[in-house]
Amino acid sequence: MRSRWVRAACLTAAGVAAGGLIALAVLATAAAAAGVFNTAPGNWTVRLVPFERWPAASLAVNVPGVVRLATSPLGRWLLDGRSVGTRFGRLRFRRHGPTLIVECAPCTVTDARLASQPIAAALGLRLTPRVDAAAAGRIEGLLTAPGFAARFEATLAASGIEIAWSLPATELAALVRLLGAAIPEARFARVAGTVAAEGTLHLPSLAGHASPALADLAVDGLGTEALASGLFEQRCAAPDGAPRRVLNGDGSRFWSPLDDLGARLPGAVLAAEDPHFFEHAGFDGQPLAAAFAAGAAHGAHTITQRLARTLFIGDERGAAGELRALLYAAEMQRTLGKRRILELYLNTADWGPGICGARTAARVYFRKTPAQLTALQAAWLAASLRRPQAAYEREFL
Repeated sequence: MRSRWVRAACLTAAGVAAGGLIALAVLATAAAAAGVFNTAPGNWTVRLVPFERWPAASLAVNVPGVVRLATSPLGRWLLDGRSVGTRFGRLRFRRHGPTLIVECAPCTVTDARLASQPIAAALGLRLTPRVDAAAAGRIEGLLTAPGFAARFEATLAASGIEIAWSLPATELAALVRLLGAAIPEARFARVAGTVAAEGTLHLPSLAGHASPALADLAVDGLGTEALASGLFEQRCAAPDGAPRRVLNGDGSRFWSPLDDLGARLPGAVLAAEDPHFFEHAGFDGQPLAAAFAAGAAHGAHTITQRLARTLFIGDERGAAGELRALLYAAEMQRTLGKRRILELYLNTADWGPGICGARTAARVYFRKTPAQLTALQAAWLAASLRRPQAAYEREFL
């Protein structure tokens, strides 16, 4: 009798072991078919640690292959109801028909392309693989956050993932809330209008482009009407680069009224920085789109957005910094008008170490007043605005 129980136990154990081996073999076969182990040079690979107790036992895997396996019927079945801790937060998986749903609430993202400080939000991701033969290797997706939903199609290749995405008309206020603490103005600004965009993104290089469309943008509550006259504080680094704040504005030693600046310098600055200054609405959404699409935003700012950076934002980059500049520019367009914005910009612009404003720049570089500058001198000052420190060190000195 006892030997019969032992024999049954042994057979059961053998069956379990065989079943486990079969399941492991099926999983390994599915992983290989999905390209998980395609780690040839040039492919997008990372090293995973499957077992926390043995961190040295890492495994190189192909990232697009892992995505392909996770969204397969077997992968959805294995992940359903499970969760895993990551550096972003705990990811929870569930399946709904052919769709894999990933939820992360809260999810914390630390990335300079977004903001200089961590961004926390409840994020959701829906991934549905295309089943038609013509679209093999493609996944339809939906990225959601409170008040925000972007659709995309991802094309998987061993070397990376190409993403084509679109954002339908979305309340700009929702985008402000999404970036949370990185936009302090969100606590008191009243933001109206919508933003829509479409673009591409390549992973892992993060190269891409975006085409934004802003509609009915209106901002109130930032207090920019205080710049319409009088004095104000601004950041103006000392000649040795030490941070300092100075008192600028009407009547200060840095200030020259627009009518006293002459025609050459304002004309040269407009030509170099913002040729359509008197025609547009004061802002350009391209820097914001570029920050989201590729992690960079250079060259497309209007003079009004540059003034916002000088007076309110400083050197903060990323999507949060670009969105803040956009909000201030939209309000200044309404509260100050074009002539005052241009006057403020010329009197506060950074022209080199400790050289803030056109009056100081004309005196330091040419020992003249702004109105006395020649056309060539005005053109040089205008061209130096993009890289004032380099112009001072490499050309002036």
